Amino acid sequence: MAALQKIRSKSSLLIGVIALGLLAFVLPWSEISSFINKSKDKAFTVDGEVVTTRQYQDRIAQWEHFQKIMSGQNSLDENATLQIREMVYQQMVKEIILDKQAAQLGLNVTKEELNDMVTGPNVAPILHQIPFFVNPQTGQFERAALNQFIQTISQDDTNLPENQRAEIQARREIWTFIQNMMKYQRLEEKYSAIVAGIVIPTDTEAKSAFDDSKTQASISYVVQKYASIADSLVAKEVTDKDIKALYDQRKNNFKLESELRKISYFVKDVVPSDEDYAAVEKEINAIHDKFVATDNPGLLVNEYSNNQYVDAFISVNTLPADMKEFAQAATIGQVNGPERNEQSYIMYKLVDRTSAADSVKLQMIPLPQGLDQATATHISDSLLNVIKGGKDFSALANELMPGSNGGNIGWATEMALAGAGGDLIKKCFGAAKGDVFNVSINGQTQIVRVEDKTNPVAKVKIALIQMPVIVSDKTQNSVDNELNQFVAENGNVQNFDNAALTKGYNIISNAVVSPSDMLLGQVAGSRQVISWAFNNKVGSVKKFDNLTNKRIIAVVKNEISGDYMPVSEVSAMLKAELINDKKAEKIIADLKAKNLTSLDGYAQAIAGRVDTVNFVTFQTNNISGVGYEPLLNVYAKHGQVNKLEAPKKGKSGVYVIDVTSKTENAATFDPAQSKQMIRQSNMYQLMSQAMLVLKEKMNVKDNRVAFW
Repeated sequence: MAALQKIRSKSSLLIGVIALGLLAFVLPWSEISSFINKSKDKAFTVDGEVVTTRQYQDRIAQWEHFQKIMSGQNSLDENATLQIREMVYQQMVKEIILDKQAAQLGLNVTKEELNDMVTGPNVAPILHQIPFFVNPQTGQFERAALNQFIQTISQDDTNLPENQRAEIQARREIWTFIQNMMKYQRLEEKYSAIVAGIVIPTDTEAKSAFDDSKTQASISYVVQKYASIADSLVAKEVTDKDIKALYDQRKNNFKLESELRKISYFVKDVVPSDEDYAAVEKEINAIHDKFVATDNPGLLVNEYSNNQYVDAFISVNTLPADMKEFAQAATIGQVNGPERNEQSYIMYKLVDRTSAADSVKLQMIPLPQGLDQATATHISDSLLNVIKGGKDFSALANELMPGSNGGNIGWATEMALAGAGGDLIKKCFGAAKGDVFNVSINGQTQIVRVEDKTNPVAKVKIALIQMPVIVSDKTQNSVDNELNQFVAENGNVQNFDNAALTKGYNIISNAVVSPSDMLLGQVAGSRQVISWAFNNKVGSVKKFDNLTNKRIIAVVKNEISGDYMPVSEVSAMLKAELINDKKAEKIIADLKAKNLTSLDGYAQAIAGRVDTVNFVTFQTNNISGVGYEPLLNVYAKHGQVNKLEAPKKGKSGVYVIDVTSKTENAATFDPAQSKQMIRQSNMYQLMSQAMLVLKEKMNVKDNRVAFW
């Protein structure tokens, strides 16, 4: 019977095992595994709708591609990538919410609307921000550029060369991306209008808003800051009961949108050791004599230096102070250094000096690529003859290259032109203002005009050898061994903070992080620490060593979950506020006891001064020299002129106030205009609040921290 009872007690487990066995009989394990992994693959969910990591990453790739094209960059730094990740998340959540709300309300954005946003009188605002459609000289939107773009992507590319088809296809993808942004921008506008329309301003509200802004006051005041009194004088008066009462009063301010983690961590910089510096110093000293003796210093620069030699003159005035002083006093062939310069050793040689224009302003007409030499020469000679015959260079450039702004390249120094070759530099800086000539740049023939030149300045050629001091493997191993030992001896919650302080590490204690935080402080690559903290238990300690010249050691101190931040996590902030309240009571009592009758008397009593602010209204959010101080707003509207007010509690201190004058705006009350302003203000405020409410009601769950 005992055995039978034991079997019965485990029956549910046995049924599960048998069911799993039967399922495995029908389906191969790979499909079961795929099903399980798919059920876990949730980057985030909105109202039960799952966005997978693949969908999320695909959208990130689209935004990154768009950003690279818009910025003209081939790669994005970590900060840009992190911002894009967060923007994509916020945008995708908003799109799903808007789609669901639009379906319920019967809202949509038709093809005709999208077309009108492109071709109609009121072009979509987002198009004004796209570089393709903006004049680079004026920074203004140009409809002609937009029309040209649409015409280009709409053409039949069947018979075009492969590279042109690829370019057109890339632009079509960009346009699809832009249209999606246009669609949701318009959909959000429609939804915002409905939300804002729910709240209808009354005549009373409109009149009150007008009255709040029409009176401007000049206020003289004396303020004793709370910081002037030590916390210890009043801290004992603040009890845990007081803190809890204030917490209960403000509890809704501490509502949690997600779980949080509390961690302690420190960052250890991995820098070169004295031995690393000595090794590089020895190496650069070994080539000093060669550098002095050589007639071709560029070869040594290219062989030994972190930078490549640039065979071009540079203005002496643009050199760093030490190099400038050397360039002005040295003889040709003289060498300075080696010397230590931050995390490197440098030495440089004066190769040549001259007096010439620092910069030239150029116009260019490039000939098509792929021409043979004879054809390129024939075309360039023909164009030169046309220009010499009186044809305006800018007009010709615009005819051959529409939208090229006359072939204008702008101002350029020799250093800026060095990548195009010495022949271009020689011709440009040797030519007179207005000269036109042809030149080959990287195999492509160009017609060049020197539109303008600066006056001659002192210029030099400098050969610079710069040898960076790299952290050696030995040094890295030494740092890692030190930190590994720290983790082994102090890898627990109890010892971590004190041990780090004892060792002299710059410990950041009890930092609260959320799943959406991008970095710890400004430490590049530290997002991985945040992800780790949310995927490991309290007490976990880890050394992160896959950062550039840094190590991070972190411990998970606590998990913060639930609907609200616990009082223990905000008690310090609440206590600081209550301490200020006690300070205000003390300051007010002390000042009243002095029976003072003037601002000068109050200023003398607190060893302060009388200050004045002007043009303050009830609605002034940021008062010059003060910041946010509602007390002054209230007296700007309701205070009596030339009446000294008794000490009053403010945000940052206790104020004694005297309203010295008031003026009223001469504008007359326009109910319709005032209501419209309130509606406009409501639209942004209510939409922001509506999205927060919708996120909560649609149970938006951000699970990205589990993957990234």
